[in-house]
Amino acid sequence: MARVLVVDDDAAGLEIRRLILERRGYAVITAADAAQARAAFQLAEFDVVLLDVRLPRVEDGLVLIREFRAASPALRIVVLCGYRGDLDRRDEASMVDEILSKPARVETLLNALGGSCPLS
Repeated sequence: MARVLVVDDDAAGLEIRRLILERRGYAVITAADAAQARAAFQLAEFDVVLLDVRLPRVEDGLVLIREFRAASPALRIVVLCGYRGDLDRRDEASMVDEILSKPARVETLLNALGGSCPLS
């Protein structure tokens, strides 16, 4: 079962993504801010991180991208952006595997997490 860390400061969005992913067979841990994300990342291994880049500041997400990539070069990092310009001309854009615009369709989200979902 693929393990996913979902990080978003929007409680409703976080819950919706958790439910969608769990129903598709993913093991999901959620974090509502950068501190919770760091704590979860230290306690468990993840196959994918799904990260809203603004937590609520874009700098919080950028720091997490750098930290996660440094700690786990093979980790798949998928970023959600309400404004794609958040990563324009930033080094962090090259550190992520996928950048999705909000709102992301379920199929798009699942494909970004690794192509096929565990239950397929």
